[in-house]
Amino acid sequence: MKIALNQADAEDLDIQNFVKFKSRKRRLTAKQSVTQLTSGAENADPNAKFENSDLNELSRMGFLDELISGIKSGKEASVFLGRNSDGFVAVKMYTDLRVRSFKRDASYREGRFIGDSRIEKAIRQGSEAGLDAHQILWVQEEFRQMKHLYEHGVNVPKAIAVTGISLVMEFIGDENGNPAPRISDLKMETDEAKEAFRQSVQNLKRVVSSGRVHGDYSTFNILWHEEKAVVIDFPQVIEFKNNPNATTFLERDVHSLCKSFLKQGIHADEANVLREVRAG
Repeated sequence: MKIALNQADAEDLDIQNFVKFKSRKRRLTAKQSVTQLTSGAENADPNAKFENSDLNELSRMGFLDELISGIKSGKEASVFLGRNSDGFVAVKMYTDLRVRSFKRDASYREGRFIGDSRIEKAIRQGSEAGLDAHQILWVQEEFRQMKHLYEHGVNVPKAIAVTGISLVMEFIGDENGNPAPRISDLKMETDEAKEAFRQSVQNLKRVVSSGRVHGDYSTFNILWHEEKAVVIDFPQVIEFKNNPNATTFLERDVHSLCKSFLKQGIHADEANVLREVRAG
């Protein structure tokens, strides 16, 4: 099964092959631990390190040697601390679309070019083939948008590899494997909060200048690492040129950002922030 994304971004699409699921082991159907994902000695394939086919493929490709611990577990995806020959990495594994909650994403997907009317119809109808294509497209889109934003100067983790519904990215944390906290989990001093907000607005300006809208922008999706704001979570990113909902989503992003920073004592004027972001 192949799905072509927007042809204007063809230079980024070294990951445009979408392979239909062949094994249930590929699917993360609920919250799972590192132990559950790592193969035991009884595994039929002595060369398989993991119980998940995505992870084994990433291992064969040289992008993942081991899983160490969980970082974050949610309804839509779980993030694990991993390691390869270059050091720590973050491994994001999506929960199978059949059991995860975020299924109503039509407004985000509007304008995304799939290039196959049969697949588009299958996605709309929610058939088995459509669900497979839908979730793979969702994950591939996150990988593609991470690359785009990284190349346009937004402070995001570097995208490393993707296969199936799992992706490997730069780990944001310290040398001991401790992940950076989300701003939403912190109680900042006044000066630090002001700087975090300034950087968050600056990152959003760069997102918009690159022709994108994050679509879920708040302190819940911004890490604070070494006094730097790092944006995360990108499958819902949309493009101004393709999606008529982009302006509405941008206004919502600004509202969410300002509202979530109230916890840090930042009282920003949303209208002014929106004007600043749009001005680039």
